[in-house]
Amino acid sequence: MSSAIESPPENKGEPGLKGAAAEKPKIAILPRLAGAPLLPISTLSAVGLPAGVAWANRFAWFNALSWSIVLGTPLFLYAKNLGAGDAALGFLAALPPLLAVLHIPGNHLIPRFGYRRMIIFGWGSRTAVIFLMALLPLVVSSGYGQLVGLFACIITFSALRGVAGGAWMPWLTSLIPPDVRGKFFLRDQLYGQTGNLLAILTAALILLGRPQPWQFSLAFLFAGVGGLLSVVCLLPLPDISTPEHHAEAGSRVALAVMFREKQFRQLCMFNVAYMLVLGGLAVFSVAFLRGVEGYAQSSIVLLTGMSVVGGVLSLFWCGAVIDRIGSRPIMRLSLLALMVVFAAWWAIAARVLSDVPVLVGIIYLISGIAGLNFAAANNRLQSLNIPKTGRNHHFAVLLVALNVAAAVSPLIWGMILQLIGPKQLNIGGVNWNRYSLFFGCGAMLMLPILMMGRHLADHIPGEAVQNADEMPGS
Repeated sequence: MSSAIESPPENKGEPGLKGAAAEKPKIAILPRLAGAPLLPISTLSAVGLPAGVAWANRFAWFNALSWSIVLGTPLFLYAKNLGAGDAALGFLAALPPLLAVLHIPGNHLIPRFGYRRMIIFGWGSRTAVIFLMALLPLVVSSGYGQLVGLFACIITFSALRGVAGGAWMPWLTSLIPPDVRGKFFLRDQLYGQTGNLLAILTAALILLGRPQPWQFSLAFLFAGVGGLLSVVCLLPLPDISTPEHHAEAGSRVALAVMFREKQFRQLCMFNVAYMLVLGGLAVFSVAFLRGVEGYAQSSIVLLTGMSVVGGVLSLFWCGAVIDRIGSRPIMRLSLLALMVVFAAWWAIAARVLSDVPVLVGIIYLISGIAGLNFAAANNRLQSLNIPKTGRNHHFAVLLVALNVAAAVSPLIWGMILQLIGPKQLNIGGVNWNRYSLFFGCGAMLMLPILMMGRHLADHIPGEAVQNADEMPGS
């Protein structure tokens, strides 16, 4: 949830929103892209951010030590070791985003408790669940019992996260002025993903060889310590607790009215479509490497770590241009790269390309570059397209919509892949199996998402158009 960048150039107009109708020729983007330094030191600087907000970036670093293991590759490897099939893995991957529906009832608690107390409660209590997960492999002997306990822990973890998580983005957008949100969200991605990389390397080291239950317990313990330190980083963050603010941001907006707002409707549809396509990629690429290609578990963890390396390095470049050219060009390039990622996975699964670790590492590298840059640009775009009036409710509805899509994707695909099972069909040297079908469909479905992205309103410094923060929607 974050970003860091050099200050936008001085402008004579007000910062504004750029719609598809006002779009300049695409070639005008190229000189601005070419003029970006590769490693601007200002990307790491907190200069220009409000006092105390840098603690949110530190929170992202420690929080990544937690979620990278609890909701990432180690979780799916542990479940796979316990005998979980594709349908069970899909359901496990679906639980965290599915329980994000609790953002909406949690939204009602924000005016009473405030953003800060809501987040501290949610992250503190879910950290306690992580420590329970660390005990699970040690105190439960049967594999079936461990699998049931694992699902119970993830359900509880996700429910607590769902109730409190809806306060995060409204809190941040209340603290951070629009002209430095690109900088903040990039910093957040940089901090979060370097923490992610450390977690992945640590997990790979812990899970070397043929992992025993105590090794998974140690990995979850590491995640619990990271979660505890992330809660400590929340304590210095300033809160927004004035009655006037909560009256404006917390005001209820009818869903019918909300979806009549063109910018918000387009933003929702785009993010839902994106999550429906991308929601199953992480879990089923891991299942493919482990179940079909026979990769060692520590090797899979290390290879997935390449996505973090590529993402972190490319975010420096993204930070130099995102506030200058807006979010859409970055998102467009990221979606094209993700199409290549799906196509490459398809080629391996269909036996068109030979499976070699170097190729898999390159795929994860490109996936990380695309995914993290897309996230930074998309977070910036969301924060600028959500109006102040009813902001909490808008964010809750948006997050619930995209998280439900993220849950539905692995759930449905998991059931489809389970039904297909080991069936295969060779046509013209192409092997059609459950995984080549999944990756091939993903590559084709990226095209309509690219088309939808063209209609999103963007915020370009120097463009004298009305700001989303100043309007209820249109």
